[in-house]
Amino acid sequence: MTSRRLLPGLFSAIAVFCAFSAPRAYGATVAVMPVEGVNLTPGECDAIGVLFANAFARDANVAVVSPLETKPIRAHTPNAMTAAAQMGVEFYVELTAMQLGTVVKLTGTLYGKDGAVSYRAQTAAPSLDAMEIETAKLARALILHQPVMPNLALAKEAPPTVEAPPSGEESSRGYPKALGAKVAMLVPRSSGRTFSPVVSAAFDGRIGARGYFFEFGVGAAVPLDDSSASGDVRVTLLYAELGGSYYLTDGGVGIYAGGGIAPTLWMSSSPYASNKESATLAAYGQLGVTFTRDSRARFYSEVRLSQYCLGVVDAIPSSYSYGYSDQTSGTYYPLTIAFQMGVGW
Repeated sequence: MTSRRLLPGLFSAIAVFCAFSAPRAYGATVAVMPVEGVNLTPGECDAIGVLFANAFARDANVAVVSPLETKPIRAHTPNAMTAAAQMGVEFYVELTAMQLGTVVKLTGTLYGKDGAVSYRAQTAAPSLDAMEIETAKLARALILHQPVMPNLALAKEAPPTVEAPPSGEESSRGYPKALGAKVAMLVPRSSGRTFSPVVSAAFDGRIGARGYFFEFGVGAAVPLDDSSASGDVRVTLLYAELGGSYYLTDGGVGIYAGGGIAPTLWMSSSPYASNKESATLAAYGQLGVTFTRDSRARFYSEVRLSQYCLGVVDAIPSSYSYGYSDQTSGTYYPLTIAFQMGVGW
């Protein structure tokens, strides 16, 4: 009981001490807005905000404006985005703290300077005494865009806090893009021909909201069997791709379907024949699954069918073992089946 009566004074002392060491607004990168508290005194809210600001500055290694400095600016502006613009910061954080019994629940949202949600996370402390640890965990979660691990000490008292993805307008504005790479195994198909299997590697970018994404990339593919003794057609590809997909499910593991186009340089070779190049265009459809949909690093796997809409040709092998042929086959329109895996962050 004595410890609980001392807490407001202790928190006020922390706030006053940190006010003299808080970074000035000029040249800062992040501003922490005043904490909105429920069942907490103003002094306790100020102390929670300063603890969070110090943890964020330490882990992100950037200058942070503490709530003690943002409070007078925020009081004279209509919203936090306007206050952040006056301070010239790139990001700002809004915190909400609610005390229920001895437990204090803390929610933090990181915004860009345009007001777009960058990430939201929440945590809970068993008491105000443990708030320094929880503010550090919350700051790290917002920096890394990762949810806070549940507090095992509260597991029997309440269900663990679960990070809820932004919805509506915030979802479309704040969902992070994913830039990465993917690899694939391709199997070309066409009547009367056999092909060597093809492997590919590509840059892959995905931008959009949580419910859909637009995809773009460039890559190259080479045949697995490059032996001249094989009778299979060997295909080398240089391609770009542009498309989009829509999620069919709403969970953290999301199934999606989509399609797009892929301008391609198709280069085929056969034993005792000159290499032939064809500029073509493929239309594709795909079905895939993202395994870490709500994480900053997203892993995915998909099956893609690509139908070439512009015809390609192959070289016809020479009938003489000591010569090479320059003749070409008739135009045909191959189909490829691809099994792809990738990661973006």
